[in-house]
Amino acid sequence: MGLRVNSPAIFPYPHKVILKTISLLSDTEFLYHLSLTIIRSLVGLFLAFFIGFILGNIKNKKFYVGIRNIIDIFQSNPLIIWITLALLWFGFGSRTVIFTTFIMLFPNLYLSVYHAIKNVPTEYIELFKIYPISKKDYITKFLIPYIKPFILPVLANSTISSFKISAMSEFFATNNGIGFLLSYAKTFLNTEYIYAISIYLFIISKLLEYIFRKMNILKEDLKS
Repeated sequence: MGLRVNSPAIFPYPHKVILKTISLLSDTEFLYHLSLTIIRSLVGLFLAFFIGFILGNIKNKKFYVGIRNIIDIFQSNPLIIWITLALLWFGFGSRTVIFTTFIMLFPNLYLSVYHAIKNVPTEYIELFKIYPISKKDYITKFLIPYIKPFILPVLANSTISSFKISAMSEFFATNNGIGFLLSYAKTFLNTEYIYAISIYLFIISKLLEYIFRKMNILKEDLKS
């Protein structure tokens, strides 16, 4: 492909991309940047799930309508808008990446928790009125096990998405992380490096998907 367009800088030779991809496994600088992206994505994911779980337990209708309106604003704006706003609010660095990851993941996590709790059968609620249990036991022994099948698929997909969102945010908003490496490589037209990093992003995404499918959290695609 690179020969056809007479520019290996656009489509580098496959064997060079493969060699670069393999060499990155022993590149401590690359592994450092990769670890930063993973940490940022997990922090953003944790905040989105933790706050989503807390707010999802609030059954007040007016509160839900208010949160739903805010979520509509979140979802109506593309990722680049939130990255730009986060740069204005938090500046260049990790906080912008974590905030952007949180903003993009929170809506689905909150809604999944809210609707799972809302749909708890009334017979269970009446039973706990007759045989009351502590709030702690209610949450740990009933609520979490009950809503887990509804929440885990959303959490799994959010985990996969968190890494991609963090990497894209880093492209514009940090001087470290996988996204920064992509931005740096683009600036100096190091296409072999860009393709190599893209391969790692693809592998990580597919590896997480494979793990979640093996755990029966995500369902296998239907074969045609």
